[in-house]
Amino acid sequence: MSKTTLNPKDVEVSISEICDGIYRICGLVDTYGITFNQFLINDETPTLIHTGPMGMYPLIEEKVKEVIQLDKLGYVAFLHFESDEWGGMEFLKSPRARLVCSDLSSKLNLTGWYNMPVDHISFWDGEVLKTGKKTLRFIMTPHVHHWDSMMIFEENTKSLFTSDLYIQPGQNKPVVSEDLSESMISLYRAVGIFASERPVRETTKRLVSLNPNMVFPMHGSCIDKSMFNRYADAIMDKDFAYTNMLLGQKLEYNVT
Repeated sequence: MSKTTLNPKDVEVSISEICDGIYRICGLVDTYGITFNQFLINDETPTLIHTGPMGMYPLIEEKVKEVIQLDKLGYVAFLHFESDEWGGMEFLKSPRARLVCSDLSSKLNLTGWYNMPVDHISFWDGEVLKTGKKTLRFIMTPHVHHWDSMMIFEENTKSLFTSDLYIQPGQNKPVVSEDLSESMISLYRAVGIFASERPVRETTKRLVSLNPNMVFPMHGSCIDKSMFNRYADAIMDKDFAYTNMLLGQKLEYNVT
């Protein structure tokens, strides 16, 4: 029996402007060998996508404050219910900040739980949220990791926020300039977060049709338009679903 808590405090966190007022806040968590990324959209109503786990919150907060005053933060979005998506929910103490999530996250995870924020906004597939010059369109992606998962497409810059899809291990440049799709596939096989390739591939078809200029995964580097098809093709062509491996540990089934 083991007890684990995702509470990384001694993490070096950096911030980079990727494009047009969209910032990537990034810290490598050695325990998992991946970066944890948050994305700040500096608009008339500034928006933070992901908060990171609770231990990283003070470090991420300092990076947000390099761009905006914390009391200007208008929305805090998480793309599925998991600690690295919104463990740093202290951001909701910003006086103007409202929580944004999928309609399924709202119904499944934010209703009836103690100490959950009642005053939040939930979205269904195709609905939009305007933050000023930018327009966030919500894409429901059930069973792409979690069944309440969604993604966000910013329509004016054609920026796609994909949460756990298209991640790469290790610490790389803010925007990847090489094909790391094989590392992505190897990580998915080892971690076992996808029960089936089918919903992931159906989602990938939708995402390719959006023709994004930049992809913002929650783990790893951002992926520009010139490289995106390499990662999409790997998802379509290679096997990566769960095969008795979970977080690098093999499950043995004894049938009697």
